[in-house]
Amino acid sequence: MADFSPRVPPLPAGVPLHARHMWAANRFWMETQNLVTKRYGGKRKQHWYALLFLMKVFEWALRVLGLFERGLRNAQELSLREIDLKFAALPASFDGFTILHLSDPHFDGMPGLEDKVLERLAGQKFDLCVLTGDYRTELHGPIHETMAALERLVRGLSVREGFLAVLGNHDDCHMVAPMEAMGIRLLLNESVTLRRAGDRLQIVGTDDVHYYYTDQALHALECAEDAFTMALIHSPELYEAAADAGVALYLCGHTHAGQVCLPGGRAILRHLRTGRHLYKGQWRYGKMVGITNAGVGTSGVPVRFNTRGEILVLRLRRG
Repeated sequence: MADFSPRVPPLPAGVPLHARHMWAANRFWMETQNLVTKRYGGKRKQHWYALLFLMKVFEWALRVLGLFERGLRNAQELSLREIDLKFAALPASFDGFTILHLSDPHFDGMPGLEDKVLERLAGQKFDLCVLTGDYRTELHGPIHETMAALERLVRGLSVREGFLAVLGNHDDCHMVAPMEAMGIRLLLNESVTLRRAGDRLQIVGTDDVHYYYTDQALHALECAEDAFTMALIHSPELYEAAADAGVALYLCGHTHAGQVCLPGGRAILRHLRTGRHLYKGQWRYGKMVGITNAGVGTSGVPVRFNTRGEILVLRLRRG
């Protein structure tokens, strides 16, 4: 099992406050105030009730049109995709390193989803599992159901180096303790390093940058110049900063590849402020490779049209 001791930027001398305390206090304040913060400044109140009302109207319309059950069946059909990723700078000891990438399960929106994931992955082993946020559908309230489903998933997977995760815009700061208690290492604007035969693979993870952006996310990326680095960020919206920092591989989710799309897979809503063209699949920006996971689950209404939920198995190759 890898040593996931956090690499946290130090505070000035004489300041006893840990960086995680700063993060938790700020995140809790944003959550309780229903604030959405954006890069380059700007805060606004998020009116959740209006959004929830629109979701209910959409679900009602699907049921009236007789489309809801079809959309639900679509959402329950998960694809398993294996992708080889080549990097000239990949340390030799990590050639063939396998990563299971899961994103956006929203467990409380589709009960039993964790069992479907385990069925698709039965008998497989991975070097590392990374989770890129949105473990629940609800935006406030109890988390027990979500944490129980997540723990069943973790207990059922075979992973040599363990689990790393970041939070999404549907997740709250109260999830950190139970997730780490079940063996998942949360990266809250932090980085960790895997070591093999003197080689290093660095993983940096930030808090959600769609609703809860702070400059702590940028500070976390500054370590990317030190080693071959993979970034875990809930949405693709920090792609430019990550590439500029020297990140080699950017893994994210958030968009569900549109979830409800026109024929041909063209998204109606992408739910991104920047990088809207990066809402699905594999992409490249400069020297950085990125993958936007279509997500395991669904957001808002448990349906999909012209998209599929996906489980990604990534294999790092040197070359």
